[in-house]
Amino acid sequence: MSRSSVYFGGVVVERKQPCTMRDGTVLYADIYRPDEPEKEYPVLLMRQPYGRAIASTVSHAHPLWYAQHGYIVVIQDVRGRGDSQGEFIPFIHEAQDGYDAVEWAAKLPGSTGRVGMYGFSYQGSTQWAAASAHPPHLKAIAPAMCAADLYHGMFYPHGRFAIREHLPWAYQLARDTARRLGDSEAERYCTQMMRSPDALIWQLPVLGEHHPVLRKYFPAYFEWCEHSGYDAYWAERDWLPKVKERPVPSLQIGGWYDVFLMGTMQSYEALQQEPGSPELFHRLIVGPWTHIPWGRKAGGVDHGDQADGDIHLEQVRWFDYWLKDKRDAELFHEPAIRYFERGSNVWRHSDRTSLMQPAAESSLWYLQGGEKPANGALGGGSLSPEEPGGAPSVPDVFVYDARLPMSLESYLPLDRSPAQDRYEILVYTSEPLESPLHILGSPKATIYFQTLGGPTDLVATLSVVLPDGTARFLTVGRTELSREQVEGWGKAEISLRPCALHLDRGSSIRLELTGSGFPLFARHPNHTDADLHRAGAESLRIATVAVGSQSGMASFIALPNL
Repeated sequence: MSRSSVYFGGVVVERKQPCTMRDGTVLYADIYRPDEPEKEYPVLLMRQPYGRAIASTVSHAHPLWYAQHGYIVVIQDVRGRGDSQGEFIPFIHEAQDGYDAVEWAAKLPGSTGRVGMYGFSYQGSTQWAAASAHPPHLKAIAPAMCAADLYHGMFYPHGRFAIREHLPWAYQLARDTARRLGDSEAERYCTQMMRSPDALIWQLPVLGEHHPVLRKYFPAYFEWCEHSGYDAYWAERDWLPKVKERPVPSLQIGGWYDVFLMGTMQSYEALQQEPGSPELFHRLIVGPWTHIPWGRKAGGVDHGDQADGDIHLEQVRWFDYWLKDKRDAELFHEPAIRYFERGSNVWRHSDRTSLMQPAAESSLWYLQGGEKPANGALGGGSLSPEEPGGAPSVPDVFVYDARLPMSLESYLPLDRSPAQDRYEILVYTSEPLESPLHILGSPKATIYFQTLGGPTDLVATLSVVLPDGTARFLTVGRTELSREQVEGWGKAEISLRPCALHLDRGSSIRLELTGSGFPLFARHPNHTDADLHRAGAESLRIATVAVGSQSGMASFIALPNL
């Protein structure tokens, strides 16, 4: 055993092992080996930017656990992070460096030459990047909570910049750059901002000068904001087209409350729709998890003692199949999607190729007006399985003031009933269900509207109202409405994030309509087609939206059936 090696937890750890990229840049890795050097083992590789000692242990088992299951485990600092040389430019080197790292790992002493990659978030995206370069020895991947198409699946999942997620993350990455350069004051400031970014999230314009530390230590943040549409910048950061040319078997892991769920779904469905040999297949597991942690309790809801879904063992099972030729017949034949159903708290399977496209069968719930306006939960709005008829009802109207956007902090199943008392929200609630209802897939709202002060946003939020009055968040979607539409009615269609739900008898469905979901995604300033990231506080205006539902022009939400 060399001086760089130690015994730890029953495995051999080789620390700070160099790996030279094709341009001469040296990246460093820790290698965990089973303590039987006479045998050969496949390799599990993780490439990450947070310091290789962390090794995604906020979500995954420690590397020694995988080593004790018969793998050589390599945890590598990406370029410009940790001890590795070079400049860190988020995502941009990961395809080429990933290829080189895979081929280097395949040739390590004691390796069988078969390499798999694992990890979540950025460590998941490095897998898609490497897979897009098609290294010959990469045999399987298990990307979790990440995107292969960064624009649609990570940064702009609703067509709006996900500012609540990415501003604190930018400060986290700036912190590590400041540390590498010895700026301890900037490091402390970044640590504070990544923990308490709320004041900065409200400041406008988004591309303003109130982030000088980011300008110095992480300018990529401003690039993310400047490129608000899918363009050449994002095409360079979209690995999905090249991955589809020659796919590698993928076990994709998502969370119903994770900020990157849309990226997980998009990548899985794109590969499922590609023709290929029956021997190559993909799997998707979706649990009741937020980005961190992957446990039983999220948003005040206890999902039960089966909530973890044996996710560690499922990953080992996957790699055993592809890297050790343990051809598990059940894995081959079982349905492609395994998901946790909220409400029943059970794991189910599905053979669907898509959870984002319209389901074969859906139940329609129509928006109905009443004697009172539908503003707030105590208003006259309702949802009914019966299409509206009779005399036209008075349209419901909400006013969206961009200076005071309606709040949506996360995708967690939090109680929204306090916010639903606000009159800036139209609220439509069903009668208590007479029988249980199962939902699997992406709900879709079809809304007839008129606008004053557009363009503006229309945000649809779905919740379940429990008998005690708690209104648990379920899912959300948004679309942009056109400029002022006062002659005739427009029709908006909003696809909400996929979900899997069992709604008990006695609970009710509730739909909110308003103009924002801030700071989960950036607010629309109203009245302008200009880049909203350049809008200052003086640009924030008021928009008024009327919602109609009557015979021949019925607004409704379609809930995909199980």
